[in-house]
Order: sequence, then C-alpha cells, then structure tokens
Amino acid sequence: MVSPFTQQGPKGDRSSRGRGRPNGRDSQRIGVPVPLMPPPSFGALTLPPGQMQHMGPNIPHSPGPPLLPGVFMPPFPGPMVWPGAGGVDVNMLSVPPNLHIPPPVAGEHRFTPSMGAGPIHNVHLNQMGPGMGTPTNMSGLGFNQMSTQNREMTHDKPSGGWVPHRHGAPIRKAPSRGEQNDYSQNFVDTGMRPQNFIRELDLTSVAEDYPKLRELIQRKDEIVTNAASPPMYFKCDLRQHVLSPEFFGTKFDVILVDPPWEEYVHRAPGITDHIEYWNAEEIMNLKIEAIADTPSFLFLWVGDGVGLEQGRQCLKKWGFRRCEDVCWVKTNKKNASSGLRHDSRTLLQHSKEHCLMGIKGTVRRSTDGHVIHANIDTDIIIAEEPTDGSTKKPDDMYRIIEHFALGKRRLELFGEDHNIRPGWLTLGKDLSYSNFNKEAYNKNFADSDGKVWQGGGGRNPPPGAPHLIVTTPEIEGLRPKSPPPKN
Repeated sequence: MVSPFTQQGPKGDRSSRGRGRPNGRDSQRIGVPVPLMPPPSFGALTLPPGQMQHMGPNIPHSPGPPLLPGVFMPPFPGPMVWPGAGGVDVNMLSVPPNLHIPPPVAGEHRFTPSMGAGPIHNVHLNQMGPGMGTPTNMSGLGFNQMSTQNREMTHDKPSGGWVPHRHGAPIRKAPSRGEQNDYSQNFVDTGMRPQNFIRELDLTSVAEDYPKLRELIQRKDEIVTNAASPPMYFKCDLRQHVLSPEFFGTKFDVILVDPPWEEYVHRAPGITDHIEYWNAEEIMNLKIEAIADTPSFLFLWVGDGVGLEQGRQCLKKWGFRRCEDVCWVKTNKKNASSGLRHDSRTLLQHSKEHCLMGIKGTVRRSTDGHVIHANIDTDIIIAEEPTDGSTKKPDDMYRIIEHFALGKRRLELFGEDHNIRPGWLTLGKDLSYSNFNKEAYNKNFADSDGKVWQGGGGRNPPPGAPHLIVTTPEIEGLRPKSPPPKN
C-alpha cells in the first residue's frame, strides 16, 4: 500500500509541494480511492508447536521470547482500513506466542457476545461496478472502492426532495446544486441578486475596523459640510435653456449629469413609459464645455447598455477625457422577483449602471493636493435599486464627488426634488420650485474684491482660492498621497 502523500524526489510531486504533511482538505477530495485491504490469510501459516499459555494477570510487561514462524506480522506500518461500517482504522499487532486459542465447540460461540463480526475472508478482487471488493450477494464497502466523501457536510446540501423555501415562499423543488452557496442558481430560483448577500455596505461598517480611515472620512465630511453653500435650484427645460457662464455668473468645478437615456424607458415597461427620453445627439448638444472651468471634473451617468460608448463620445465632444468609471452594483432586497427580465435589447441580466468620470485640464496628485484628494473612496457603489422604476441614483455618488474634488462650485443637470443638496446648484424640468439668484450664489466663491476665480491659460487655482475647500493638517496626515517630486 502506497500512501497518496508519498514524496517523490527531494521536492516531492507538485500536489504536495511545500508541505510536510497533508492538511485536512486532502482527505476530502472527491473521487479519491480509500485503500481497503482484505484480511490476512492464515491458511499458509500454522500455530506454534506446543501448548499455548493462557493470558493472565501474571504475564509480565517485559518483552517476551522471539516470535515463532507461525506468528503473523503486518507488512505495513501504521493504521490499515478494514472493511466494515464506514471503514475502521485498525492497528494490527503481533500475536503473543503463548496466546491460547480455544478450539471451536459445536453449539457455542467462538468469541464473546460483545465482540463484533470477524473479518470478511470472502473478498472479491477486480470486481466491476460500485460494489467491487465485496461478495456479489452482500452490500457494503469493498476493496479499493471509490469514496463518496464530499467537502460539504451531509446536512449542508439539500436533498433532491421537496423542501420549503427558507424565505417563506411556497414549497418548491430544492436547487440542483445547492441554494446556500450557489448564488447564481439562487438568483434564477428566487430573483435575489448575488450582491444582496454582501454585508456591511454602509460607510460606518466599512471603516469600522480602520481607525485612520474612519477619522479621515469624518474630518472630510466635516469640512465639506462647513464649506457648503445653501442649496439652490432652478426649474427649466434644458431643451430650450442655453447653458452659459453669463447666466450663472461663473463656471463650475464639478458637473454631474444624469440624462434621461432611451434605455431607461425600456428597463421597466409599463412603469417608465411616461419618461421623456433624450437621444444621444440631443445630450451631446448640451453646452457643457461652455460652463466647465479649467480644471474641472464631469460625472456622467450612462446606464448599462449602449450609453457607455455614447457617453465617451459626449465626453470627447465637451472637451473632457475619461479617467475613471464608477460602477453602481444594484441590489433588489426589497423587490426581488423570481421572473427573469426578458429584454430584446440585452444579452445578459443587467444589475448595474456606470458613471463615467472625465477631467478637463491637468491635475497632478503630487502637487495639486489643494484641488483634489485622490484615493479616498472606491469606484464601486453597492446600493438598493428603486422599486418604482425611478431613475434615482444612490446618494453615495455625492459623497465620492465631495471627498475627491475640493472645488465648491457644483452643478447638477436633470435634477429632481430629491437631488436638492447643500453645496449644489440643481437644474431640471421636474423641479417643483426655483430659488436661484446669481448674485447670492456667487458671493459664496468671491474674494475680497468680489471677483470669482476663473481658470484658463494652463494655470490651476492657487492654494487658498475662495472657491476651494480649505483642508487641514490632520487630513493631510491621514489621506493617501503621492510622493513629492524629487527635484
């Protein structure tokens, strides 16, 4: 019998390289044969001559006389698996030379009633089928039969019978490959997206185990809140309203655009039919380039389909180059449905949306730390999808923008009432009211002479410009930074 973990050469085979002993998983491999050996045959052996001494309390523990030729010695060290109920590890020991074996007597048991059945001598080798190694009229373990062990416990994997759904749904057939760890199959059965099971998504839980990150986020939120201007909004139809710096009295550092793409209408037929969508050409004709300062940043929601390519064309037309792609992974914990979405315009089940980020001008992380704070947030947002077919985006997008860009002049286009936010100017047709005043708005960013900084000519704003949020030494000591230039 050769151990499956025998080393080959000085390094051993590749399956056991780098470890001196097998771990617990090696014994659970699927399809690994469990070595079973038949009981030894005593036919060719004889008992030692003479009367054998009975086992008694007077037998000393010291080594006895040399073993006689009739004593069986196991040829392999260590435990051996004998056929039995589930396989039993048995250490075969030498037979003492003076052990008395009583002869069989008719009508009496050879062994005591407490002993189990003896070894199976009728072992069939080279037998085909799942029960090889056992007599044809007997079921059980055989010689070198394949083990059916699995990495999963028996109670972890549902049977093939009918079981009640754990979410309280009607009785149904258990998933073929297991509901507990097969999230794709669970999505097909219940409509619950795999991302629904990601835990600790809120910002407090994410930063709970990282004290420095938690302190950094708290300090960033504090300076953003203190420097935010009162929320302003203007109700207008962007098809007729022309975007110009003369209307606003300034240009903007950050522009967030959430246009009504055509794919929004087809996303939930019957619910989103009332949405008035824009085609790509109409969106591209917005005069974003006229109101974007240098440097500035654009965040454009593009959906999850053809808007990805059309959004890149918009960025290029408006004078921005794409630098990031923020992805919103949408959960449906409150609106899961077992029916899959069948859309002739898609090939896969869509459960995400993209927001392209563009930059105008040149900003260096090593020298422009008063303009941007990079690498504070990730480019993934995991948040619940609205249940009413709304195109509302998660509020985490505002947090990412405000943590990154230190410019206070922020504009959002195609906004609604729920988008009104301190520090932002919101424009949209679906707003209920308007309170925008150009003079009052620009006072938040003007210097002592009443002038608002305007970039251009390849120059970035200096530290301490009135339209920038002033950072603190504590934040500078906590936030990720690029190494300063050597020269």
